[in-house]
Amino acid sequence: TISPQMCARLLGKGVASARIVEFRNWATLEAGPDQPSAAGYRKEWGLNRPHVALYSGSIANKQGIDLLIDAARRLQHRHDLTFVICGDGPERARLIERAEGLDNIQFRPLQPHARLRELLSLASVHLLPQIAGAADLLLPSKLANMLASGRPVLATAVPGSGIAMEVDKCGLLVPPGDAHAFAAAMERLVDDTALRERLGTSGKIRAHEHWS
Repeated sequence: TISPQMCARLLGKGVASARIVEFRNWATLEAGPDQPSAAGYRKEWGLNRPHVALYSGSIANKQGIDLLIDAARRLQHRHDLTFVICGDGPERARLIERAEGLDNIQFRPLQPHARLRELLSLASVHLLPQIAGAADLLLPSKLANMLASGRPVLATAVPGSGIAMEVDKCGLLVPPGDAHAFAAAMERLVDDTALRERLGTSGKIRAHEHWS
């Protein structure tokens, strides 16, 4: 299985340790410029605010993306920040309806793999929400490329979970479902350039050491 936490869960269910192997997700971390230009996306999508909080991936129940709508509503006063939710899934239409009237959030479809690095470079901060009860076991493979982009990750997870351990020193962690804490952490990252750069650099190192 893909994480130490999942290995421990198997042990707890009585599986012999000799039968348990951690075989983690990985990514082919493409060579190229450290910071590919996101100017194409900014022009196409009319993004004229300096900071983008990016969620890219499946839009389903376990992701807990309602939190992003709540955070965007709390941060409407931040005219320097846009939330971009990029992807498809069964919850997409409902979330678009929930976000009606907000001028600081965009929904975009899943993008071609050839533009992945360009898309990830659009972010000032990557968003990794998960619902409570799921984040203790999940370890999304997309985290590898998020870390490799050199941008910090804002995640929701409990301490000691796989996500929490991977995001440690590469981003900020808040409790699942806590929109107030999520919005506060977002403001902290947007306002502190040195913190974003430090966490992003650590993420890039971790991606190549643990996810390549």
